[in-house]
Amino acid sequence: MTMFAGAASAQAYVGGTVGFSNFSVDCPFASNCDTQDTAFKIYGGYTLAPHISIEAAYIDFGSTTINGGPFTLGAIDVSAFIVNGAYRWDFSPKWAGIARLGLASVSSDPSGIRFIGTSSDSSINLYAGFGIEYAVAKNLKIVGALDLTSFEVGGSSGSLNSVSGGVQFAF
Repeated sequence: MTMFAGAASAQAYVGGTVGFSNFSVDCPFASNCDTQDTAFKIYGGYTLAPHISIEAAYIDFGSTTINGGPFTLGAIDVSAFIVNGAYRWDFSPKWAGIARLGLASVSSDPSGIRFIGTSSDSSINLYAGFGIEYAVAKNLKIVGALDLTSFEVGGSSGSLNSVSGGVQFAF
C-alpha cells in the first residue's frame, strides 16, 4: 500500500518564464558592455515526494553586446541546459517557495569578436535557483524565478543571473 501511496503523490509538470538577464563580465578592449537582455526558460519536472522534485530546464540568457565607442564590436550569446533537484516548502495552501541546486551545461557563442581569439565555448557549471509559486488552480501556478550560474568564453569567465515570471502546469 505504501508503494501505491507514493506513486499517487508523484506528479509531472511543465512551465515557462520570461524576464531579464544580467551578465557580470569584463569588457576587454571595449568602452562598455550592454550586460542586460531578455531571458526565457522552459522546464519540466517530476515530483518524487511531497517536497522533492527533479527538473530539467533550458534557459536562453540572451546576449551581452560589447561596444567600442559608437561601434558594436560583437556579442556573446549564452544558453544553458540544466538538471537540478528542487525543494518546495508551503507557506500557505496557495503559496510555496522553491530552492534549486544542480548542474548547468552552459554554451557561449561569440559573434563579431575577432581580436580576442574567441570561439564557442561550453562548460559544466554549478546552478542555483530560487522561486515562488502561487496556485491559481489545482494544476495551474503563477511562478517567479531567480536563476544563477556562470559562463566561460575566450579564457574569461563571468556570472549570469535571470529574473523571470511565468506559468506552470501540472498533469
